[in-house]
Amino acid sequence: MPRLNFLLTLAWDGTDFEGWQRQPGRVRSVQLCIEAALSKVLAEPVEVTGASRTDKGVHAEGQALSFHSRSPMPPASILAALDRELPPDLAALTLRTVDPRFHARYRAKSKLYRYRLYLADRPNPLLRRYSHHVTGILDLVAMREAAALLAGERDFRKLSNEKEKSDTVRRLLAARVEARRCEGGLAGAAIEEATTRGPAIVDLLFEGDGFLHNQVRIMSALVLEAGLGKRSLESVGQLLAAGGRQDAPGALGAWGLTLLSVSY
Repeated sequence: MPRLNFLLTLAWDGTDFEGWQRQPGRVRSVQLCIEAALSKVLAEPVEVTGASRTDKGVHAEGQALSFHSRSPMPPASILAALDRELPPDLAALTLRTVDPRFHARYRAKSKLYRYRLYLADRPNPLLRRYSHHVTGILDLVAMREAAALLAGERDFRKLSNEKEKSDTVRRLLAARVEARRCEGGLAGAAIEEATTRGPAIVDLLFEGDGFLHNQVRIMSALVLEAGLGKRSLESVGQLLAAGGRQDAPGALGAWGLTLLSVSY
């Protein structure tokens, strides 16, 4: 059987994972869980390459990964077997064969992340694992204008906690803010007014060719500060032009962040 290259997409609830990457010891990571399941299903050692690394507590709806196998099992059978092997907080969504030279990380053109805010006077325990609770009034216009300032290619070191990479220039393709009413659930009409009170869901969406450590969570904090009136658009511009890491906010909590998709 020839050695085939596969592209697999995953979704998971990151609450009980120590992040994506395999770590020393038996630390529960997504990579460790999917490699163990694939190795059992395919009856051979399997190592996977993920398109993106995520921190402890971060969720995913569409992480992409690639791996090689000589197994004769068709993709549909592999998926069915993974359903039986994976834990309830991790699911395999799609699987297909790809070009032998395909690499999940290096072939990725862009990655789309969402940071979710729950705007309400009181917290909702059903949303606490998947959103950041915010009280008060949000200026959606200011948030959208602040997000628009972030788009483009620049050195994002000051908006990250990156310590390892020397090259910190990234291209942020899009940054947008979407908001909708939340009455008894997540479904609801889009919010058009300039300022809003809760209950509401406000999603901060960032698409880029790559992201530095904590970059999305720090950009989300910056946009949120603009919406709360704690930071002016002028100060956002000044930070991007000449500010340092000490002028930027800290990262919002990991639980509000989800990797939505990877584009090829």
